[in-house]
Amino acid sequence: METINVSEKDLSALEHPGSISFEHISTKLKPYEWGLGTTPRTANLRDEVYSKAVVVKDWADVLAGLGKTTFRKDVRLDVDRARIVTEAHKETEGKPMVIRKAMSIKKLCEELPIFIEPGQLIVGDPNSAPDEVRWYPEAAVDYMKDAIKPDGGFAHMLTEEEKKVCLEVCEYWENRCNEALVMAALPDRILPYIYRGPNNPCAYSNHWASGRNIIAYDFEVLFKEGFNARIARVEAELAKLEADAGKEMGDLTAEDYLAKKYNWKAMIICAEAIIHFADRYAELAEAQAKEAADDTRRKELQEVARICRKVPANPPETFQEAIQFFWFVEVVGRYLTGPNNGSGARIDQIFYPYYEKDIREGRITRKEAQELVECWMVRVQAIGAHAEIPQLFTLTSGGEVFYTANIGGTNMDGTDACNDLTSIFLEGLATLRINQPPLMFRFHRNLSDDMITRITETVRSGTGHPSLFNEDLMEKWALMRGYSEYDAKRTQAGGCVAMNCTGKTLSGAFFAEIGIVAQGKMLEYALFQGEDASGQERGIRPLTMDPREATSAEELLEIHCEQLRFYIEVANTSHNVGHQILMDIAPDPTNNFLIDDTLEQGKDLHKVWAEFDTWPNIVSLGFINVSDSLAAIDKLVFKEKKYTMDQLINALRKNWEGLEEMRQDFLNAPKYGNDDDYADNWAIKSRIRIVEEFGKVKDSWGRPWAVDGSSVIAYQAMALGIGATPDGRHAADLLADGSRSPSSGSDVKGPTAVLNSVGKVPFLHSELFNQRFMPQFLEGDNKVLFNEYLREWYEKMTIPHIQFNVVDSNLLRKAQETPDKYSDLQVRIAGYSAYFVDLAPETQLGIIDRTEQGFA
Repeated sequence: METINVSEKDLSALEHPGSISFEHISTKLKPYEWGLGTTPRTANLRDEVYSKAVVVKDWADVLAGLGKTTFRKDVRLDVDRARIVTEAHKETEGKPMVIRKAMSIKKLCEELPIFIEPGQLIVGDPNSAPDEVRWYPEAAVDYMKDAIKPDGGFAHMLTEEEKKVCLEVCEYWENRCNEALVMAALPDRILPYIYRGPNNPCAYSNHWASGRNIIAYDFEVLFKEGFNARIARVEAELAKLEADAGKEMGDLTAEDYLAKKYNWKAMIICAEAIIHFADRYAELAEAQAKEAADDTRRKELQEVARICRKVPANPPETFQEAIQFFWFVEVVGRYLTGPNNGSGARIDQIFYPYYEKDIREGRITRKEAQELVECWMVRVQAIGAHAEIPQLFTLTSGGEVFYTANIGGTNMDGTDACNDLTSIFLEGLATLRINQPPLMFRFHRNLSDDMITRITETVRSGTGHPSLFNEDLMEKWALMRGYSEYDAKRTQAGGCVAMNCTGKTLSGAFFAEIGIVAQGKMLEYALFQGEDASGQERGIRPLTMDPREATSAEELLEIHCEQLRFYIEVANTSHNVGHQILMDIAPDPTNNFLIDDTLEQGKDLHKVWAEFDTWPNIVSLGFINVSDSLAAIDKLVFKEKKYTMDQLINALRKNWEGLEEMRQDFLNAPKYGNDDDYADNWAIKSRIRIVEEFGKVKDSWGRPWAVDGSSVIAYQAMALGIGATPDGRHAADLLADGSRSPSSGSDVKGPTAVLNSVGKVPFLHSELFNQRFMPQFLEGDNKVLFNEYLREWYEKMTIPHIQFNVVDSNLLRKAQETPDKYSDLQVRIAGYSAYFVDLAPETQLGIIDRTEQGFA
C-alpha cells in the first residue's frame, strides 16, 4: 500500500478524541451535495442497499398480538442456505451431531452464492444475494409452510420452483428441527402456555424455537492469533487426547473422550471452512478486478483479494485487514451458523491500534478510514432480519439484526477509553442515517465534554442512535451474576439491553431469554381470579383469592405475584426441557472454535454455558402500568375510599364504558415519571417484589430466574390482549414502552422530574428507558443543557440505560399520510431503531404519543 503525507489535522484528532464537531451534518436533511454518506461511494452503497426490516402492518390474531409478518416487496427469500444445510444433513446421517453441524458449515462456506457490490471495500454476506434474507429450517419450519401459501407473508418472495424447494426442506425438518423435538418432549400440561394465542394472549416461553444466540467474541485474542494458529492449538489438543487415550485413560471417561475428540475435529472443519470462504471472496475480487474498466476500482479489488487471502487465516496488520477479519467472523460465526443476535464487540477499542498505526505511518487518512467504517456499516445494514417464527417475528417489527455494537467506556484501570474512532463511528451513523449497526455508548464519569457533545450531535440526527448505558451498572450486573472483577470489567451489551461478557459463553444458549410475560395481564388475572376481564375461562391458571376481600393494595400485589408464579414455572419447565434437548441436538462447533473456553476444554459452548451460568431469564413488560395501577387503587379505594373494589372491577370489565368520570380519577391519580413519591414508591415496591418472585424459582442447573428489559414492540403487540387496567388505561391500549419508561403521556413535569422518578428505582437487572426530545433542544446553545442532562442521568447511578427519539410529531404525522416520501425516516422503538413506514399504525401512534420533552 502506498504511503501518504500525514495530516496535522488527522494527528490532532488522534490526540484530542471528540474534538471534531459534526453538528452541520446532524441538523441537515442532506449534509453533502451527493446526499447521505461522507463520500459518493458510501452514498451510493447506502442508496443501493435493500431494506430488510421486519414489516408488520396488520394483525393475523389481534388478541394474541400476532402480526401478518412480511418484508418489503422488493426483498426475496434466500432458498440457498436452507437447501444447502438440508443437503448437508442428509449426506451425514449416522455421524455424530457435532460433525454433522460442522459439515453443514463446510458445505455452506463452499457452496453459498457470494457477491461483491460495486464500490464495496468490505466483503462478505450471509445471504445469497443483495436482495435476499435467509431462514433457518434447523430452528423451526411449521411457520414457513403457511408463510409461502398464496395468502402468506412470504408468498411474494419466491418463485413457484423455489416454493417447491422450501416445501421439500420443510418436509425433511418437520420432525427434526428444534421446535418439533422440544415440543414433543414438553409436558402436555404446559403446552397451552408455550405459544401466544387467544387462550394465552400475553405470555409465551418458546425462544428455543427461534434458535438465536448472543456470542461474545474476544476479538483481541482472535486478531493476535489468526485462525491458522488456533487450528494448530486444536490439533495439539487432539493429538494429546489421542496419545493419552492410547495409554491409561485415568479420569477421562469414554464419554468425555468421544465428546472432546468430535468437538475438536468439528472445530477444525469449521475453521478451515471459514478460511476457504474468505478465499472464495479473494477469487471473486480477482475476477472482478480483471473485468474492471476503471483503474482505481481494479486496484481496490486487488487489495480486497490480497486481504481475503490473508485474513482470517493470519493476524491482521492494517485497519482494513482488521475490519475484514472481524467481518468474516461475524458473517460465518454469527449469521451463517444460525440466527444469532447482537454483537456487543467494543469496535472502537478492537480496531483502534490498527487505525492509529495506519494514520501515524501514513497508510491511510482519517477521511479514508471514515469511508471504510461507512462501508462496514452498510455491510451490517445489508444483513437484514431473517425469516422466523411469527411469535418473535411480530415483536421485532421494524427490526433487523439487533447488532448493538459497543463504543466508548473505560480501560481496565478506569481511565477514559474513548478515541478518535469513537467519534468516527458516531459520525458514520449521523452521516449515513441508516439503522445499522445500532450503536450503544458506554457512558462513564470521566467522559470529556467534547465526546458528550458528539453523542448529542449523533442523537440530534434523529436515527435513535446511540443508546446510552451506564458502564458502572453493566459491571454491577456481571458481579451480581457471579463474574470475577476482571470479567465484569469486560461486560458488554449484546442485543437491546441484554448483557454478556467478552470471551464468555453466557447467552450462547439459544437466546438471552426464554420468552415474554406481560405484567399487565398478570394484574388482570389477579383482579379476575385467573380469568380475563371478559370472563374467559381460566384453563389451569391458579384460582387466587377474591380481590374484593383484599384489605390493601399490598395484598393485591401478592395476588399478582401468585398469578405470575404460574407463568415463571411454565417458563422454567420449557427452559429446562428445551435446553437439555438442544444441548444434545444443536452443538455449535464454529463458535466453539472462536471462544477460548470451549476451544481449550474441547466442550460445546452450550455445555460450558450450563456449567457456568444458564441465566434463566424472561422479558417482563408493563411494570409501570402495574405500579401506577396499584398506586391508584391504594389512593382511591383503600385510603380515600372514593370507590370500592367491586366498583373498580365492574368498571374494568366494562372497559370504563359509561364511567368516564371514574376513569379520569384513576387516570389522574399519581403517576410514575413526575417525581411524585406516592407513585414512585409503588414503582419501587412492586418492582422489588416482582423481581423477587422470579428469583424464587431455580432452573435444573440451580440458577435463579432473572428479568430482562428488552421490550422490542411487545409493549404494543401484546397489549392488544390485555383488558382495561386501574391506571386509567383502556383495553388494548399500549403498555409503558420500556421497563423503566413512564406510560405514554403521563410524564408531564419535564425531563428532570422523569429522571428523578426513574432514578429512585434501585438497579435490579438490565432495563430499557425511552425518552423523547424536540430537535431544537439538542442544537446550538441547548447542546450544553442536553449534555448536562446526560451527566445527570448517569449520576443517578441506578438507571442502566437511556435512549432517545428526536423527531418532530408533525413530521411523523406527515409520514403517516404520505409514507412513500418518508421511507428513510427512523424512530427508536426499544433496543433498536426502525423505519417508521414499516410499522403498524398502532406502533406509529405509540411513538407519536410519547411525551416530547424540552428544557424550560
